[in-house]
Amino acid sequence: MKKGFFVVLSVSFLALIFSGLFIHCGKKSGSQAPASTHADDGHTHEGEAADHSSTTGHRHLQVSPEIIKQWGIQYTEAGERDYIETVALTGVVKENKKTSFIINTLVPGIVTDIKKDIGDPVKKGDILCILNSTALLELKTRYIKAFQGYRLSKENYERAKSLFKIKAIEKKQLISRETDYKTAMAEYFSLEAELDTLCFEKQKLQSIKAAVKNDETGAIKAFLSPYCDILSPGPGKVMVRNLSLGERVETTTAIFEISDTRKMWVMLDALEKDLPYIDKNKIVQIETDVYPGEYFDGRVLTLMERIDPELRTLKVRVEVDNLDGRLKPEMYVRGRIDKLIKNILPAVPVDALVKLSGVDGVFVIEEGEFLFKAVQLVDTDSAGFAFLKGIKPGDMIVTTGAFYLKAEYEIQRGGSETQSGHGHSH
Repeated sequence: MKKGFFVVLSVSFLALIFSGLFIHCGKKSGSQAPASTHADDGHTHEGEAADHSSTTGHRHLQVSPEIIKQWGIQYTEAGERDYIETVALTGVVKENKKTSFIINTLVPGIVTDIKKDIGDPVKKGDILCILNSTALLELKTRYIKAFQGYRLSKENYERAKSLFKIKAIEKKQLISRETDYKTAMAEYFSLEAELDTLCFEKQKLQSIKAAVKNDETGAIKAFLSPYCDILSPGPGKVMVRNLSLGERVETTTAIFEISDTRKMWVMLDALEKDLPYIDKNKIVQIETDVYPGEYFDGRVLTLMERIDPELRTLKVRVEVDNLDGRLKPEMYVRGRIDKLIKNILPAVPVDALVKLSGVDGVFVIEEGEFLFKAVQLVDTDSAGFAFLKGIKPGDMIVTTGAFYLKAEYEIQRGGSETQSGHGHSH
């Protein structure tokens, strides 16, 4: 990519160029200013002055070295840069649904402690809150009873099989014991599966079964606690906390929302005409007025299938890096996608642009004089450069102090109406 080469010259060096000159507009001191003709573009400053006299009045401005230094005037050489056209999109920041969790309790209970609040970071397995649940206590009690019933029915069934072999019992008694065993087994396995959904690990269940077998009353009593820890299923931040101390929560209530905000989604609206330039994995730059001049890197994840029939737009889902957490859900943003590289255009720093009587332009240095040249602004880029039509690479463009030149230009234009033919000096 061909880049422009810009060198900002110092005030002192610039002052040397203008040494001995006076502030003047349209004429050199004591003589008529000659027309400066450029062989490469075939136009004269006098012709330009005539073309733009209604807009800018005087065309040339001379400034003494002292004023140049006082105003801090600097200039740069207009260079060439690749102009990349972009697709502009608007949208809203959303939580990443792939790394977000809505948390319900699987047993009803009374909130006895809240460990995490909105905005708190959490890791997988962190305790969010604690409930006192009589339903949980009942479930644990039934589980121990079911385990005991399962053990007993299994022993009875095994004994019945042995007795049946020696014809000590009838077959219907064997079938009855078998039925009791399978019923007890089904209830035991069902309750174990229910505890498993409540995050009771197999190792913990094995420990309590061993305690029941060995009649370890202390371990059994600890297991039969009504308190239930609600755990975070993954890392992230607490986005919603929907409970209070002492409140009874039901299984239908979403009590927490957790979201990993390190990667956010942005839902952008793309116009139909821009769809050919938007593909999956396409790089997108996201910006927001909250952080002016900053860009967040993103990539296209998905293009939705349905176009809005009224707005004629399509939703585009973009994943954006958000390691510092500054992007927040529902924040308005804009997206920029590179569309097409145009021909190389002349470019100058944006600060060089001024507006006189509604006309965009820059101050160009030609033959020791400042000349306001009208330009057409094509676009600006994120690096702070303005792409212009109306100047050429190599033109010396004022970048710092253009505001003072504009003010002086306007003063002299107004002065010429009342002091015809009289410049002023400093």
